[in-house]
Amino acid sequence: MDYKTYKTDDFLFDESFRQWTAGTSPEATAFWEQWLTQNPDRVHVVRQAQELVRALNDHYQDDATDARLTSELRRLVRNAAERREAEAADTPSIPLGQRISPWRWASVAAVIILLGFGLWRYGNVNRRVAAESYTHLTKTAQVSLQETVNTSDHVVNILLSDGSAVTLRPKSRLSYPAQFKATTRVVYLDGEAFFDVVKNPAKPFLIYANQTVTKVLGTTFLVRAFESEKNVIVTVRTGRVSVYTQQDFEKAQQSGLRRIQGVILTPNQQMIYNLGDHQLMKALVEKPAAIMPETVSREQVFEDAPVGKVFATIEQTYGVKLLYNDDDLSACLVNLTFTNESLLERLDVVCQTIGASYEVLDGQIVINSKGCK
Repeated sequence: MDYKTYKTDDFLFDESFRQWTAGTSPEATAFWEQWLTQNPDRVHVVRQAQELVRALNDHYQDDATDARLTSELRRLVRNAAERREAEAADTPSIPLGQRISPWRWASVAAVIILLGFGLWRYGNVNRRVAAESYTHLTKTAQVSLQETVNTSDHVVNILLSDGSAVTLRPKSRLSYPAQFKATTRVVYLDGEAFFDVVKNPAKPFLIYANQTVTKVLGTTFLVRAFESEKNVIVTVRTGRVSVYTQQDFEKAQQSGLRRIQGVILTPNQQMIYNLGDHQLMKALVEKPAAIMPETVSREQVFEDAPVGKVFATIEQTYGVKLLYNDDDLSACLVNLTFTNESLLERLDVVCQTIGASYEVLDGQIVINSKGCK
């Protein structure tokens, strides 16, 4: 194949070129890097094509197959060529020196392709967001729903048919059935609410909220998902929840997949879903609260205690996982007294005592230490 004759838009239809640009094929990468070394005069057009491929990949990979991308590309390029021919036929003869170069036409075609795909993408995203909205979901639900809307400036308490309790915050609304189905418990939220879900492993509890689905078996947690805001936040107080994008969750349901890519949260962890980049991010809450308040309320004394015992007590009190090397810390003994310090204040004291440090990564706390002599 003579790639030397390729124009910018020709590269878009070359699978090997697209793989190289996306970095998904070592063979393609080796070939194209060698080819560019041998054909330095083609660097400009190749870079131009790469920019276009990256733009297409960044914007359309989540809802467009390769076949559809190729089909749309061919259609847009064909339309651009037809326009160019029509314009040429209607334009008086132009001296050779004043004619638009092929490179200029390639740039115009690239712009047309991007604009066309941008409009297509914009329409697809708008249709998908509309299909995931609170209004659409409640109207198309397979069961009859009742709705509670909190227009007051104080919380409203709701008791669901299974005994689960919901504290609905101001400017929020919740739709739910009078009686849950035999296999699942599904509710729809627009706004902010605290859930205290009755445990029932046989009937998962699902909260649909602003392009996300939170799945629990029985726990307490907070969901903030106003359709007017850019982020969805799920914060766990006790137990364990799983959070998914609605798109991934429904695809898995339709295909029968048991494993779904999502985020698993435990006490004092939270998930932040950004509606702009469609990313689920796990983090530690700003002020971790004790899941065993009675432990924090009384004085805790450690005399010549292994630091591992102190860490185990902290984990049990706050439900937060501490990651550290047992062997490195096996010789570390501490004398400490805790009264009403917070989680992070306790960690500060312990780490200063043994000459260690800590960092929060992915909703967990990592202890860094060289050990004690």
